[in-house]
Amino acid sequence: MPVKLQVAAPLVYMAVLYWISSLPGSPRPDDPTLYGLFQWMPPSVQNALHVPAFAVLAWTWRWALDAWLREPNARTICAFIISSAYGVFDEWHQSFVPGRYASLTDVTLDVAGAAIGIGLAAWIGFNAGAIKPRMNRDKINPEI
Repeated sequence: MPVKLQVAAPLVYMAVLYWISSLPGSPRPDDPTLYGLFQWMPPSVQNALHVPAFAVLAWTWRWALDAWLREPNARTICAFIISSAYGVFDEWHQSFVPGRYASLTDVTLDVAGAAIGIGLAAWIGFNAGAIKPRMNRDKINPEI
């Protein structure tokens, strides 16, 4: 896969989040089982799921932007902005879905999840870059 196509990963993930946020607030009799899956979940659990969902989104954006932006800080900032903006857009979109509503709490959880995802991605990336394999000089060049 060409490196610049890795941007497809967060876009597909965003499409899945969009589809989930398009589920109506109250299921109809002809709805598939997945619609009912979220209905039995208490609202507090549904709200808590915003954090890991947007942490994954921010993480995938940071990874995808690696092909486009070489500066780690630029990748981090852009991934955070894109993920947070999508959280705002997603809540606005939900305001048009029957039985759903937009919530400032959900936007806050989305932004917090994006920050956590970015933080973890940056921390793991930083630590992975700091780990260098040790070389046994005696085996490479015994004369040294």
